[in-house]
Amino acid sequence: MREKLPRITSVRALDAMRIAVSFEDGWSAELDLAEFVAGFKSLKPLTDAALFARVAVEEWGSGLTWDDEGPLSIAATTIYRLACEQSGNPARIFDAWMMQHGLSASKAAQVLGMSRRNIINYRTATRPIPKVVQLACKAVDMGAGG
Repeated sequence: MREKLPRITSVRALDAMRIAVSFEDGWSAELDLAEFVAGFKSLKPLTDAALFARVAVEEWGSGLTWDDEGPLSIAATTIYRLACEQSGNPARIFDAWMMQHGLSASKAAQVLGMSRRNIINYRTATRPIPKVVQLACKAVDMGAGG
């Protein structure tokens, strides 16, 4: 897995199920939570705009909460993964893919059949991610690898 779990430092509700979130590593992103919230019956109350606007950072930056760390909370790892996926940045998307599958750089290299150095280069945007690697990641998502 990642060397360090993502921590949230700040959050601000925008409009229509969107938030602006900042992470401990200095990265900030705007994130649309509409699709994610729609997928969980327990999060349905967040469709209320007044409630959604009350978003806050959980203690230690471990997630976001709308009810003082009760059932209306989303873990920082999930927020980070969703932000990466929505960013359009291939390195962030690759990092989210690794996190989703619980892969260290060494394990990702093993799963994808390449060197650990290549994995680190893709994850840090030192090198572009080849189409064949993107396709291999999709194959792993579908259960064809790993």
